[in-house]
Amino acid sequence: GVYPYVLYDLEGVDNLASYFRGLGYGTHAIHPAEAANWRRDRIYEQLGFDTFDDITTMEDADTFRDLVTDRATYERVLEKIDEGEGPQFVFDVTIQNHGGYDWDGDGYFDKRIYLTGEEQDKFPTVDQYLSLVRYSDDAVQELISYFSKVDEPTAIVFFGDHQPGFADWLFEETFDKPVEGASLEEVQARYRTPYFIWANAAARGKYGDALTRIENADVTSLNYLSSLLLDATGLPRDSRALYRSALRQALPAVNLNGYRDAEGTWHWFGETVETDAQQKAEDALKSYAIVQYDQLFKDRSNR
Repeated sequence: GVYPYVLYDLEGVDNLASYFRGLGYGTHAIHPAEAANWRRDRIYEQLGFDTFDDITTMEDADTFRDLVTDRATYERVLEKIDEGEGPQFVFDVTIQNHGGYDWDGDGYFDKRIYLTGEEQDKFPTVDQYLSLVRYSDDAVQELISYFSKVDEPTAIVFFGDHQPGFADWLFEETFDKPVEGASLEEVQARYRTPYFIWANAAARGKYGDALTRIENADVTSLNYLSSLLLDATGLPRDSRALYRSALRQALPAVNLNGYRDAEGTWHWFGETVETDAQQKAEDALKSYAIVQYDQLFKDRSNR
């Protein structure tokens, strides 16, 4: 329930931008919206990004529903990589599929994916969302196709930050019960999004063993994606990355609803401890809270 970009000064806080900058990478952020949204105009600089491309730099880009397309942001990613000297790290927060999903104005895109059978035309917002996802699929396929032909070792981490806004009523349609009566497993289904880590042949030739270890990674959570990336590519891991890799063994996933233990069982926060795996996860949570507090507030009296 905490929004770090809004509440905290993040200068010096561990993150991938500062990590890659420390390795000599150029670091770039892209998000085709207002720069002040979620204080990105200040936070990205604090995190260690050299450049930030907001909507003012992409006003002529292609759009769906008046929102810049994924393909247009990927073209900007390629520009950043081509313009930079040496290795580059680019963090691209796309906006094409942002809600809501009832657009019928100028520039309406083709409905390419839609529900059929008894559900046909019953849920137009779902149809619009699924069509947008299909356009995203095409764009990321093009991006991967491009990098598959590049000799420079390249890795792509792709993930969704949340499900669409209609997840509540879709949940009720799926499970035939109100959200308020959901079990933790069912609640977590509303927060599950896909991710993948892909590497081209040049990277696989260099980091093949590490990449093989991660290809069948189980359910995880956003806080571990950076460690998974470093594990997959064989890049140097600092003490924080090593800590998170170790933490995953006892606490494979955690979010605002609860946590998953090493045996694959989800638990609410504050639940009675009944197994060794749950106890280890609880102990890991306590140590993690201390590490996070230290990272955010140690020697930072003004924060």
